[in-house]
Amino acid sequence: MKQLVIDILMKLAKMDVDNKELTAQVEAQSLLIAALLLTAGKEGSNNISQNIQNAVQMATESPASFLQSDVDLLLTHVNRLLAVTRHVDEKSEA
Repeated sequence: MKQLVIDILMKLAKMDVDNKELTAQVEAQSLLIAALLLTAGKEGSNNISQNIQNAVQMATESPASFLQSDVDLLLTHVNRLLAVTRHVDEKSEA
């Protein structure tokens, strides 16, 4: 019984480490995307934003079955990244 508890705790600890690694990767990618959009400037940023929206729209209309909840989740995160970039851009101009 003691060994079972130890094994479960070890698995939970590994899952926690893996989750932290994934979170760090996602946050790093978010910062990179925000920096790239800021570098592209307003016009480039608007074009990139529109291209992303078009790509997601095309994916939802494709014959492959995408869950609407997955598309909504993706759009939520993309829009969050774009909003952060716009906020940083506005604050840097002020």
